[in-house]
Amino acid sequence: MDPEDIGFYDRVIVAFSGGKDSLACVLRILEEATPETKKKIELWHHSVDGDPRPGRGDGHLMDWPVTEGYCRAVARELGLPIYFSWKEGGFRREMLRDGEPTAPISFESPGAVGVRTVGGKGPPGTRRKFPQVSADLSVRWCSAYLKIDVAARVFANDPRFSEGNFLLVTGERRQESAARAKYAELEKHKASNRRRRIDQWRAVIDYSEEDVWQVISRRGIRPHPAYDLGFGRVSCAACIFGDADQWAAVRAILPEQFEAVAAYEEGFGKTIQRRESVRELAARGEAGFLHPTLVKIARSREYADEQVKTHHWKLPSGAYKKCGGPT
Repeated sequence: MDPEDIGFYDRVIVAFSGGKDSLACVLRILEEATPETKKKIELWHHSVDGDPRPGRGDGHLMDWPVTEGYCRAVARELGLPIYFSWKEGGFRREMLRDGEPTAPISFESPGAVGVRTVGGKGPPGTRRKFPQVSADLSVRWCSAYLKIDVAARVFANDPRFSEGNFLLVTGERRQESAARAKYAELEKHKASNRRRRIDQWRAVIDYSEEDVWQVISRRGIRPHPAYDLGFGRVSCAACIFGDADQWAAVRAILPEQFEAVAAYEEGFGKTIQRRESVRELAARGEAGFLHPTLVKIARSREYADEQVKTHHWKLPSGAYKKCGGPT
């Protein structure tokens, strides 16, 4: 699919995690967008830890505190609207389910609608453990429940998408894993119906990591601070796929979140990674040099607009670094 073809769609939604691949998706489209096409584009960010609004929610457990602020600042720099969506209580509430239905989903919508909340009336269920390290989304429930299903609920419940043609752009790349190598570039989304057509386009599916960094460098956009802290990918900070060095870095950068994760492991009597606890992983890992200024930025809930763009762009230390991540 060519970016010029998006003129067919009424709205173009880019799933924007703040990571390099989703950023490359946005920038690729904007490089070839006409003024009319650009008006159709909006960013969606699914907040893993729940309600991202200041003073609401239970705080961060798994994700980077700076992620929502970074995403907002990038959206402002690019002149695009961004809307947040989340499962109430986020990762923590879903993980702690004990004979309860999954939580409702809330999402922002422009204009007078504000924030809408839907769902939360399903059958009771119990988890009481972390998602499993697996390519199977039925057991690696974090992606399914906190991102994929959230997007589907927004499409199904926001009146803006009751009918028409819509394009959802996501950033999976075949180079990432054997499983993702089999993904289709363009396919029908599960939230489609007779009145609502939704196509999912993986806009950088055939990009190498080098291609991704080239797109970002051309625009001079600073990548998410985690990359400068040596992380090779930006999903959650405390990603269940994290290797020993990642867990050592999380312990150093976000000690409160690390301790909370470790305590949940001990309380469940079941570790995230079957053979080692996060404490054991961190103990044998090496965090490397963590610049204090970067650590401060990563721990902040805000990201200054003037930090987004630079005329002296350089490849972050986490680029091309192999580390734990979804398969």
